[in-house]
Amino acid sequence: MREGLASLVTIVARMPQMHKPRRDFFIHTLGLFLSLRSRVNFLSLARHSHQYVESSFRLHFEQYIDFASMNQAYIQQHGSGHYVVAFDPSYLRKSGRSTPGVGKYWSGSAQTTLWGLEAGLLSVIDIDHHTAFHLDVVQTPARDERQRKGITLLDHYAQAILWSKSAVQALSGYLAVDAYFAKKEFIERILGQSSLHIISRLRTDANLLYLYQGPKREGKGAPRKYDGKLAVDKPDLSRFELSYQDEQIAIYSAIVYCKFLKRNIRLAYTQFLEEEGKVKSYKLFFSTDLNLPAWMIVKYYRARFQQEFLIRDAKQFTGLNDCQARSTSKLEFHWNTALTAINVAKVEHWLCLPTVQRQSFSMANVKTLHHNRLIIDRLFNILPENTELSKNHPEVIKLYQLGYIAA
Repeated sequence: MREGLASLVTIVARMPQMHKPRRDFFIHTLGLFLSLRSRVNFLSLARHSHQYVESSFRLHFEQYIDFASMNQAYIQQHGSGHYVVAFDPSYLRKSGRSTPGVGKYWSGSAQTTLWGLEAGLLSVIDIDHHTAFHLDVVQTPARDERQRKGITLLDHYAQAILWSKSAVQALSGYLAVDAYFAKKEFIERILGQSSLHIISRLRTDANLLYLYQGPKREGKGAPRKYDGKLAVDKPDLSRFELSYQDEQIAIYSAIVYCKFLKRNIRLAYTQFLEEEGKVKSYKLFFSTDLNLPAWMIVKYYRARFQQEFLIRDAKQFTGLNDCQARSTSKLEFHWNTALTAINVAKVEHWLCLPTVQRQSFSMANVKTLHHNRLIIDRLFNILPENTELSKNHPEVIKLYQLGYIAA
């Protein structure tokens, strides 16, 4: 068995709820997600499987697997150890009106709301390897369900993260989220119920105050806390420390008070420079960890973009959009398996190589390899026992790579 998949088998074998038939089904299904050229649905899985029928897939997909703990252990085995966790809701297409959670959700690629489903994805960004791993995914409930439960969309997002907080905290102390999550209710709940710190971005009209650093006043009354408003378009850079600068970017650091968050934050005031050194634009990144250097805040936040490649590969190659089930349990099982398959592909075909030999990760080539392997292995299974062929024969190995594209 290949090293990346073998290590996952070992992890799954240690999970308490995974008895042997369940383990065998999951590993078999994971291989099919990597191998199928067609849409990945129950009928297609059954057509390409020699072990399970369609009803077996439907029954198994309804059963729960702790993907967060499984992927946490897998990432710890194969990652660099330097991580930041990212959370981002992602739109997934879905027709019909009978699926729980279906409704109109924001699609970043279309820049509008579309009919379908939404999944909240927790990803682990490997800073040193410059890639993203999947951790867990939770379906977003529809508006009417949230209203019945008396929760807001931000409440659900926070709870989705906290459900997996043990796995998240085992990997990193930082949660990177986009500017939408820079809200008091969300941040206070995450900080109050976990050991995580938030890294995010502020709007350019954020109301920020300088902290007073002067001498303390004598006499009665509360000491002075603030020293004027920070004009984000024309900041007083004498109140900042230069954290990093090159030809394209300048990052300034200061601890300021954010009025709508009602807390002090470490601000990474980032200027994007033109060739002449003039300021082209600026952004306000921040962290609730006051001791985190500003240049690391920017680095961690911008590393979130690796999550987009993870979602793209899962949508294009492992059937993230293909599930035809109308059950939340089945949908989450399908989504988690599709994204976990990308983890296995990266470990087996990219991270296993020395750093100097790594080219761009090509999920298309991984898909070709696994599809060819599925067909060739099926051929070996139906051949007579006395047939003198070897899977390790050089010419057979070439068949596995038939159809590779140039990296």
